[in-house]
Amino acid sequence: MGSLASVRLPRRFAVTVVLGLALHSLSVVYDVPGAWAQSSPAATEPKRPAYQLGSAGRFNEDWSSLKGVDLGATDDVLDRLKFIPLSPDQNVWLTIGGQVRERGEYFKHYLFGASEPKDSDGYLLSRFRLSADLHVSQYIRMFAEGRSAFALDRDLAGGRTTAYVDEFDLKNGFADIMIPFGQKANVTLRGGRQELIFGSQRLVGPGDFTQVPRAFEGGAAIAQIAGWTITPFWAQSVVIDKYRFNKSTSDLQLFGVFGTGPLHVLPVNLDLYWLDADNRTGTFNGTVGRERRHTLGGRVSGKVGATGLDFEVEGASQFGTVGRGDIGAWMLTTVLGYTLPITRLSPRVYLEFDYASGDDRPGGDVGTFNQLYPNGHSYLGYIDYIGRQNILSPNAGVIISPIQGLTLSLQQYFFWRASDHDAIYNKSGGVLRPGTATTARYVGAETDVFGTYNLTRHFLGYAGYSHFFAGEFIDKTGKDKDSDFYYVAIQYSF
Repeated sequence: MGSLASVRLPRRFAVTVVLGLALHSLSVVYDVPGAWAQSSPAATEPKRPAYQLGSAGRFNEDWSSLKGVDLGATDDVLDRLKFIPLSPDQNVWLTIGGQVRERGEYFKHYLFGASEPKDSDGYLLSRFRLSADLHVSQYIRMFAEGRSAFALDRDLAGGRTTAYVDEFDLKNGFADIMIPFGQKANVTLRGGRQELIFGSQRLVGPGDFTQVPRAFEGGAAIAQIAGWTITPFWAQSVVIDKYRFNKSTSDLQLFGVFGTGPLHVLPVNLDLYWLDADNRTGTFNGTVGRERRHTLGGRVSGKVGATGLDFEVEGASQFGTVGRGDIGAWMLTTVLGYTLPITRLSPRVYLEFDYASGDDRPGGDVGTFNQLYPNGHSYLGYIDYIGRQNILSPNAGVIISPIQGLTLSLQQYFFWRASDHDAIYNKSGGVLRPGTATTARYVGAETDVFGTYNLTRHFLGYAGYSHFFAGEFIDKTGKDKDSDFYYVAIQYSF
């Protein structure tokens, strides 16, 4: 692995670090009134929901727990924004939320040195979000969330693409109507622009680490019964336009049913899903045409009694057509983890195996698995080179929490092509390197070091380093320099 000390980071990257330290200092100042409030007999600590950060969805926060609380006496002045009563009985109320995130990134030998105009560069990513959640009784709700995303001085391949820039747009904008069926069952009808978040998010998730997470427009019916949540849905993908209001397109459609809940007969959780993708143009290893792909899958996860062991298994099969070619593809993920009985560190080690099928020959029928719309950054390495298509990857990691609020992780991945006649695909499903020039399977290895720290209730900082060791396949298909990825971020959420 390379060393941070051996790399001269550009001045603008150093500015990001200084900004982070400045915000840290401000957070300490911010917490002083909180400390005084906690020491005051009049101060109270209400039961607040956890912020749904990352790819969890801010619309899943329920601040109704603040109803009836004297928000002027709590230790956080921003509580006043989380429950704003608009009627005397407080059954009509509003929540205001938001986030500011600044992240500096530096790549050394991006795309293994094949990037133009620069293959090494540092840049600053800024993102702002503001949301309003209006509840009219417990049965009607409207949620809107705006977003602005900017990139400064990115001179790597693609430059300031739509993955990094969306100057002002609507991230979420939907209405809910909840219909109760007794005390233990209800259905929520949702329509409008929304993030889709299903299960492990290996196949459908917004991907919040991405500067501009994806969204959809459509409708869903969220049914809750006997501990299960069953969601039939239909949606069109929203296409990013950096400088104009984003619109959905009928060229990219996703619909199906996702169900999740306890198995009851065993202490495990079960996901079952049917997902249909209808894409106007699909291209897989030389086969081009309208893609109608059906995905049937399931996931089971849980813990093994009081042993400290946990497990996860997810698999999916795909069938359908691309143009005149038939689809036959599948994926499998298995995870076995163990939390050591060391209370202070809470160390968890795990072993994982990931497989997604590839195509046997160019043209004709399609054997390449389609990863659909995943939260890709959470899996198969943080450098985001490898997607869940034509890949075989054993990997392992360790996660520790040495002090409260701090989490550190070390992860190691190895990558082979599942089929030596198909390409390697990146996290967005695009071709990273074509696969017809060589039969070499070994793509390389990646080491990730990552840390996150909750500075205060509102401030979160994280930093990471990834190194990709280029393998034989990369060596035989173009430039083959090892890649390094550094990043540091600070975000404020309320």
